[in-house]
Amino acid sequence: MADWNTVRFDPDYEEKLDPEITPLCDALNAAGFVTTSSCCGHGYGRPHVWFEHSTDQRIVNLARYILADEPQENLRYSSVFQKEVLLHGDAWSLEIHLHKVYQDTPEPAALKEAEFALANITKLVTSWALEQIPSTLTEPLCPL
Repeated sequence: MADWNTVRFDPDYEEKLDPEITPLCDALNAAGFVTTSSCCGHGYGRPHVWFEHSTDQRIVNLARYILADEPQENLRYSSVFQKEVLLHGDAWSLEIHLHKVYQDTPEPAALKEAEFALANITKLVTSWALEQIPSTLTEPLCPL
């Protein structure tokens, strides 16, 4: 399996990332998680991203941050974080359940729902990552 930079930026790499999920993968990698696999669902399945284990508490903090933003009424989607215990380490996934997409939902409409959810979750991952930066790094170097 190729590393993230190869998959993301090498135009000759044979297995292209789904453009719908690339921003979420970028945000997770920028937040310090190492993504290993992803799929936007293509209007047929659930969008998901797999990433290497960092620390359970860090992932739980991210998960709670994202889950706290999801409205409890009229849910269009929900985020599901899952841990898989492997023989040599652990892996996590973020799977997005689309609540308004059914077996007979036309592909363009299903993809639109996936894009909506992916955009919202990407914003939340980015916001969470910015909140993790120590305040000393965000304060001006000299008083104004």
